[in-house]
Amino acid sequence: MEKIHKFVNVLFLTFILMPVTLFIFPVTYAIADGSKGASYLYEFGGPLGWITVSNDVENKSGFIDAAFKGNTGITIHWSAMLYSFFMILVAVYFIIFIIKKVNSKHNGKIGTSV
Repeated sequence: MEKIHKFVNVLFLTFILMPVTLFIFPVTYAIADGSKGASYLYEFGGPLGWITVSNDVENKSGFIDAAFKGNTGITIHWSAMLYSFFMILVAVYFIIFIIKKVNSKHNGKIGTSV
């Protein structure tokens, strides 16, 4: 039961970190041809760009600015989003593993000092 509880906690943390990556990772700019729609494309999310915001206006600095001011469409790349989710999940597990190793070594040395 404890392992399931830990997995649910890590899963919850990963779900929290996914939208946070929209603001942490820098925007990737792309320029479309503009003949059939928007001229500027902005990719957000991390570690892979999993949301593309199309816009007619240049120089959008962040996700809020691009998504809510004059966008002409938002595309979610589901496979990139799923891959980013699993990459973050593995990273969280790895960080927790490292923290536990450091704490167990640190706690063991405290009681053995002479």
